[in-house]
Amino acid sequence: MNNLLFQIFDLVTTFAMMLVFIRFMLQFAGMDASNPMIAPAYKATHIVDVFGRIFPTVAHGRISIAAIVLMFLIRLIDISGKAALTHKGIAPVPLFFTGTISLVLDFLRMCRYLVIGSIIVSWIVVFTKSEHPIIGIIINLAEPILAPFRRITPNLGMIDLSPIAAFIVFIVIEKGLQEFMQSFLPVLG
Repeated sequence: MNNLLFQIFDLVTTFAMMLVFIRFMLQFAGMDASNPMIAPAYKATHIVDVFGRIFPTVAHGRISIAAIVLMFLIRLIDISGKAALTHKGIAPVPLFFTGTISLVLDFLRMCRYLVIGSIIVSWIVVFTKSEHPIIGIIINLAEPILAPFRRITPNLGMIDLSPIAAFIVFIVIEKGLQEFMQSFLPVLG
């Protein structure tokens, strides 16, 4: 029973984290809630708007501090809830650092999945010569992630190296943070 409860808890927190991440990326990509394909995501994450009354947006409304704070709170709830379900306690300082580092790792992982999704849908567009509105949304969501890499990768015409560069950078950062987390967190206790 405890294992089932643990899995359900993990599923709920993971789903909540993905929803808030999608909302963050929609706002970061400058996608408007008036689009009928995007409106359900904005409605499902209305709590970000509630947090937005406390935490402002920056970068001309594109970076939602409220969404970041909400993802952090979800991560803290996830870590402390799993510790409680396994009958282990976690002190506040390790909880804060574990939550921060795991949030960054989750964020990088979700960005990596978004880049992979944009690669796959771009191939679908090339091979089928048709574009569904969802395909455009995925490509637009990945654009703010890939744009900085497009500036530093060489232009090879039809071949875009920016997803590969982004993927490699995300993996290197993830591995570095995991090493840091493994070496630093035992010091905290």
